Amino acid sequence: MIIISNVKLKTEYKRVLFLSCGGRCSRCCNALDYDVFSRKTVESQEYAHIIGESEDGPRGNEQSSIYAGDIRNIIVLCPTCHAIIDKNLTYYTVDRLTNMKKSHEERVVRVLNSLMNIEALAVKYTSPIDEVIPVIDEDKMDDAIRESGFYSSRIPVDLNPNNTAFFDGSREFWDAEWAQLSENFSSKIAVLQERRSLKTILLFALASQPLLIRLGILLSDITDVRVFQKRRESDTWTWADNEPVQTFSVMPPTEKFETIAIKLSLSDAIDDDRVHAVLGKQVSIWTITHEMPRIDFLCHLNQLEQLRVTYRDFFQQVRAFHGRNTVMHVFPASPNSAAVEFGRIWMPKVDARLMLYDHVKKLGKFVLAFDLRN
Repeated sequence: MIIISNVKLKTEYKRVLFLSCGGRCSRCCNALDYDVFSRKTVESQEYAHIIGESEDGPRGNEQSSIYAGDIRNIIVLCPTCHAIIDKNLTYYTVDRLTNMKKSHEERVVRVLNSLMNIEALAVKYTSPIDEVIPVIDEDKMDDAIRESGFYSSRIPVDLNPNNTAFFDGSREFWDAEWAQLSENFSSKIAVLQERRSLKTILLFALASQPLLIRLGILLSDITDVRVFQKRRESDTWTWADNEPVQTFSVMPPTEKFETIAIKLSLSDAIDDDRVHAVLGKQVSIWTITHEMPRIDFLCHLNQLEQLRVTYRDFFQQVRAFHGRNTVMHVFPASPNSAAVEFGRIWMPKVDARLMLYDHVKKLGKFVLAFDLRN
């Protein structure tokens, strides 16, 4: 229901006001045509007077009759915010509401001007990490999508909508999580790939590293995918603005053995002893790392782009050093987006077959999660 008090606004005026506010409340910025609880389309905008419609109305004065039907005197709000401003007249003065309307409409213009107008498909994926079931805030997803210059459908594709598994590092856990991921990917993503109707994918993922690598393999490097990274310090998925120079190193093994391992020492350093505890002493250990491995180091898009280049260089070096008919044991300690990109860069027809490990906190060691030799 649209409330416009007793003043009849022209249809074209209401349309201009609604477009000027971007379809969002000028105070709380919530969507005015969509209910987050019912996930249904609604029509909840209210056209509130800044200077009261009448002298005895909220913020009314001797100018009320002059500005009652003036479009410049109308601010678009949701029902909740409309009630709030009319109950707090001391705080929500004419000047404050005028500035609120002005700043909100200017922000809408800035955001729309920044968009590349590229439609994309938002996809999220979560799975238990140790004993924690992560949650992805869809409002923060929307912020990151807008900042990156895309727009997407309201409801993201969820590759693990149930997310009820209990992490224990057992074979049953990995098999169950992979079965659900592969089934949902097939029904929700692969079908779009087959129809050639798949847009750019905007991926937001929080899960154990082996599952993220397998998700990257499913997506492959053929599909246009923009992978986002959750930043802990600022609690956001939006990439930071400044772009530091980041150098990643590929450290080759000191000896050549039939068994090959790769340590992704990006968010934490992995000692060789932890690899030897799983594979024994006779193993060629490769390492991809940087100057200061730590959690939350990856906060700039160019860092992830540089890491993709490093991954390609690494796989080429492994092919040259060990040949193609080999098996590689992967020990990851990397940001979520970096794990996904490792899977996307890997080429199953030419690169070493993978065995993926995960560090199980309660066991204090790496355990085999997936054997992809077949």
